[in-house]
Formats: sequence, C-alpha cells, structure tokens
Amino acid sequence: MGISSDLDEVDSAILQLLKQNSRMSFQEMSRQTGISDATIQFRLKRMRARGVIDKFTVMVNPAAAGYSVAAIILVKTDADKHDEAKVALSKLSQISEIYSVLGEFDLFLKVWAKSLEELGAMINDDIKSVVGVEDLLEIVIVERVKEETPPI
Repeated sequence: MGISSDLDEVDSAILQLLKQNSRMSFQEMSRQTGISDATIQFRLKRMRARGVIDKFTVMVNPAAAGYSVAAIILVKTDADKHDEAKVALSKLSQISEIYSVLGEFDLFLKVWAKSLEELGAMINDDIKSVVGVEDLLEIVIVERVKEETPPI
C-alpha cells in the first residue's frame, strides 16, 4: 500500500494549491478551499512527517537562467561498471535527472546546456569519458510541451 492511498480530498486539495504556488499562505489556502488554517497546518505537518511532501523548492525557468538547450541522453553502460557510471554522471551539474531504465539502454539522462556547442562539449568531454559509458543516443529537445511534478 503506497503513501498516496492515505491521502484524502483535503490533503489532495492542499497539495494541488502548493503545486501551483508553494509560497501560498495558509490564510489564502483556507480562503480558496474553505478548510481552516489550523487544519491546513496540521495536514502539512503530517504529510511532511509521512514523507508525502519531500521538500519545498523553487522551479527555475531554465531559459531565464541561461540554459536554452535541453537534451535527453540514453546511455548504454558496461554491466560491471554500471553503478560506477551512475555515481560519476550524478556529479555532473548539468545533468538534472538520471533514471535507470529497462530496454536497449541502461540510463536516461536529462541534460541542460547554454548552447548546442556547450552540449556537444559536455557529451564529448564529460559524459563519454565516464568509466562504464559504452554508447549514447542523444535527443535534443526542441519544445517542452508538458513538464510537471507527478500527479496527486
């Protein structure tokens, strides 16, 4: 039984509002939902304690921060050096997401760069040089159609 099975309509309403604006005041959440401030505070504290809310953070606009190029890179790794490759890749700051996947490739990376030239240099100088990386498939993202946190 997962964590989400413990969420009721009140928890879901609070989480939906926080997804839209994590800085929303308890008073504003109360006004929009009809749920008292005290209940909202209690529910948030409980969801944090249970691990439903991992952290409160900022969502940066990549283009405004100078990162106008995003790419998905699929990586084949040497089976004996897979874990070593994951650790090394996770240290590269331009890689925002790394997933182990099933299929023809072993890892799925989301990478950010300020230009195509920077992306090319990162692939050739940083990613391909990681011990355990055997092959890559690079896919440059031309449009972000939808990018959200997981559903509530």
